Amino acid sequence: MPDDRRFSDEEIERSLRDLGARMEYPTTPDVARTVRSKLDEEEQPREGRRIWRWPPFLAPRWTAVAAALVVICVFALSPALRTMLSGPLAPGPQAGSEAGSAAKSASGASENRYKQEEGMASQAAGAPAADQEEAATTCSPASIEAVPARAAAGAKFRLLGHDFSGCGGGTPSRDVTILFRQDGRSWRLTTLDADRNMAFEAGLRVPTGAEPGLAKVQALPRSGERTEERFVVLR
Repeated sequence: MPDDRRFSDEEIERSLRDLGARMEYPTTPDVARTVRSKLDEEEQPREGRRIWRWPPFLAPRWTAVAAALVVICVFALSPALRTMLSGPLAPGPQAGSEAGSAAKSASGASENRYKQEEGMASQAAGAPAADQEEAATTCSPASIEAVPARAAAGAKFRLLGHDFSGCGGGTPSRDVTILFRQDGRSWRLTTLDADRNMAFEAGLRVPTGAEPGLAKVQALPRSGERTEERFVVLR
């Protein structure tokens, strides 16, 4: 027959309590302690191994700068080191003497060429070179002026002369040869006499063979020093 007996709440609760007391449950692990021990194990090696870094004053870039400064100081304060390094670069006495000889040769050649041109100019003026040198030491200086001082080849210009008095002091210069010279070439433009005011004025023309560039106009009196004026030949 079915058991229609009904249990009260107190009986059910008491039965469940008795049943729980008789059942065996596995022990609950201490999760908090386990986690704490794991954390302690990870922190200990991290504290033991520290990463070594370069001190700020021993960084590689500052080390290179310091080494460069040391080398510069040693070079500046060591005369023997400077002599050793500059010795191969300095020209020897033989090279210096050869350079001096070459310079003297070039200077001598230039001087000889200038003397030759002087002799040619003196011959063109009809006066010996000896007379020209003697007159240069005794005659008063003169001056010339080209107006304009810039012109193209074949163009006209005026030449003004002043203080052409000759060796007598009060006698106007005669047979004054006017030359146009450029790069070793010489053109005889005219021959004239100074007036009673020791001056002259002549209308001249730039030689057609003159090249664009620097040139000069010269006045060579028979008695007196050579006078010259700079002239620019235009294109």
